[in-house]
Amino acid sequence: MKTGIAAGIVWLVLAIGIGLLPIHALAQQSEADAGQKTRGKVCRMEQQCHWENFKKICTYVKVCR
Repeated sequence: MKTGIAAGIVWLVLAIGIGLLPIHALAQQSEADAGQKTRGKVCRMEQQCHWENFKKICTYVKVCR
């Protein structure tokens, strides 16, 4: 009986925690979007490459202007 109650409580806490994560992420994203709109910045991902030991190494970098 006690293990069933404990398992139920753990399940409830996990369900609430997992349910709130997407909401929190969306809230942060909308705040970031609002900040970009007010500042007038345009952001995009750009590929930057360099040569290292005769190999071309490329990475994607977020650039805001």
